[in-house]
Amino acid sequence: MILLSPTDFKYLKLYNNNEIINNINKYITLAYAYIKEKEKIKIKFFNNYEIKLNPVILYGLSDIEKDIPNFNYPLINLNNKWIALDIRQFVRLNSDKEKFEIKNNSEYELALNRFILSGMWFIGNYSRLYGFKLPHIAFGEWLSSNLVRKFGLDINTGLQLKILGFIYYNRLFSNERENSEELNKLVIRLKDDVIVSKLIEEIYNKIEKLENIDDFCECCYKVTDNIRLKNLDTVVLINTLQNNWFGINAKDLLMVALEHPPTWISMVYMALTDRLYSKNFIGNIVDKVSKHGKGDEFITLIKELRQEYIS
Repeated sequence: MILLSPTDFKYLKLYNNNEIINNINKYITLAYAYIKEKEKIKIKFFNNYEIKLNPVILYGLSDIEKDIPNFNYPLINLNNKWIALDIRQFVRLNSDKEKFEIKNNSEYELALNRFILSGMWFIGNYSRLYGFKLPHIAFGEWLSSNLVRKFGLDINTGLQLKILGFIYYNRLFSNERENSEELNKLVIRLKDDVIVSKLIEEIYNKIEKLENIDDFCECCYKVTDNIRLKNLDTVVLINTLQNNWFGINAKDLLMVALEHPPTWISMVYMALTDRLYSKNFIGNIVDKVSKHGKGDEFITLIKELRQEYIS
């Protein structure tokens, strides 16, 4: 099931979005035209045949922004056709608040990548993001490794959970419950990872409903028949994952990544390109699956994508 925006994730505790949106509209009207002239990078708008979203960035350079609490996810307002990025936590203002510099480049780059990918995602560019194979493989490894470690599971159960993770990630790119081509596409995608197609089909046929992370947790027991997983739910899973990443709002970021591929893809990219993130649990998982040039290929693809939107 496609999660259009990070703020739609039901386990995420948010501020009053309506108030934030109203204040951002004021910011756009009264201050942003002047502030845009000082931007060090320009981000192009996101559009398809039906939607056009204009990028809006908050730096902390105006008094109006004082009325807007920090928000850690790209915020989208379709009525006024904008997508907003808050980088106030990552910048340092000069004494007269006329200029700024980046003080936390790691967090800034992560936020910027999430912003670009989330904008693409919202306008329906799902196939472009699905084309990145490495995050797909890393996702299955990530969830299965955590569950094996948490519940002391055997190798066979771990492999079953990994395949379930691959199937679940697939479902995050479609609102269709099942697709006649889905199984074949999965088998083809995973053939280089030495996973027997018969086992993929076996797991696939045990799944009745797999639309969100709640369904994934329920399916873990159904496909493995392992009693240790019988009481697994999303809260238990989130608590299991909570130390997998670090940084500003790390736990919330991990939660959103469970249902929002743009967030997960951005994290995988940062784990490969930034030493700060390469040392955490996800960094180790990504390193494991990025051998033989797979990581370099993925980095190149993301850089090319960024160049399409940044000038």
